[in-house]
Amino acid sequence: MVFCFTLLTTKHNFGILFLGFTANSGCVFSNQFNNFNRRLEMKIKIVLGAIALLVLFTTFAMTVSAQTTLPPQPKCSPTGFLRDGINMTAVLINPTLVTGPVDATTCNIGVYYGPGSSGVIKGAEIYGANYFGVVANGDAGDITLDILNSNIHDIGESPHDGTQHGVGIYWRGFFAGGGVTGKIAGNTVTGYQKSGIVTNGTGVQATIQGNTVTGDGHVYFIAMNGIQIGYGASASVMKNRVSGNSYIGFPGDGSASGGIIVVGGAGYGQCPDGNDCPYTVNTKVTDNVLVNNDVGVYLTNLAADYSAPNTATNIKAVNNTISSDLCFNSSYQAGISDVGNNDKMINNAISGLGYGVGCKTISNPSGAAIDADTSFTNRPKVHANN
Repeated sequence: MVFCFTLLTTKHNFGILFLGFTANSGCVFSNQFNNFNRRLEMKIKIVLGAIALLVLFTTFAMTVSAQTTLPPQPKCSPTGFLRDGINMTAVLINPTLVTGPVDATTCNIGVYYGPGSSGVIKGAEIYGANYFGVVANGDAGDITLDILNSNIHDIGESPHDGTQHGVGIYWRGFFAGGGVTGKIAGNTVTGYQKSGIVTNGTGVQATIQGNTVTGDGHVYFIAMNGIQIGYGASASVMKNRVSGNSYIGFPGDGSASGGIIVVGGAGYGQCPDGNDCPYTVNTKVTDNVLVNNDVGVYLTNLAADYSAPNTATNIKAVNNTISSDLCFNSSYQAGISDVGNNDKMINNAISGLGYGVGCKTISNPSGAAIDADTSFTNRPKVHANN
């Protein structure tokens, strides 16, 4: 079985990381929405991306000639963490403290933490891996980890392409009895191919604060995202600067990129534990600066029938400063996009050519800066935004 990322595209063109399985080496397209009105269809079109590139690695220095020797290459050790049928390799596994440079150029992962481990990454520079900068895999046991004041960059293929991998920081905890707890604070995350910071699963509890997360800007080859809170993870996302996550939409698969994404619900299928993916609730997205993302704050919890939840999700997007310089994505752009129940969007400052009536897209024909129409979200609270 292959673990795939999915891009959901909708009227709110959800270009988000989704979890799914497929029995072959790639993902497939799924269109199951003919009974919905056109507006809802645009909200639920699913585009699955594949992670299908095998990395070749070297574990020792190679002598090219008697006169020329390549510099030593990092040792890439197997982690037991599978992706695309590959046993992911890492430079460091379960280190208690990481400081200074970690060159992962020939490995899949820079630093890997498995069940039962704990550690601190502080003042480190992690770069060069093609799948992940840092992974904390708490599926089978608890992990305590802080990532502080570090620089994580150039994670993905070189040059970047459309394959759905290349994540700076990835925390997951999908199974009972395991999870990841800690802080992701004061870091710079740049040069990622797919996402800057991703926290997925009910076992994850994260404080994500004061980070600078910078994508590649307006691109034609992939819908990258800044920070994602997914599938039941608990998180506060505060005082981060997230910029440069923007995709063309059409021509392409119609996806849109997000600055900060909160995603969950059975509408996204089954999670790795075999159960319907849970809603992601009570997330606080406050005091962030979001610049030049297709969607500044993406809130998307979907019920099994792809409607908004009947139970409260209670997400707060408050006091964020959101701007965009360009109406670039022809499919969808908005300052804030909401599908949920009793979510609160209060006192956000939204500006720029990319949001509002000057940017009318296929899935946001009115150009709403805050797209929270009650035809597709329940009980939204929208107050004092400008």
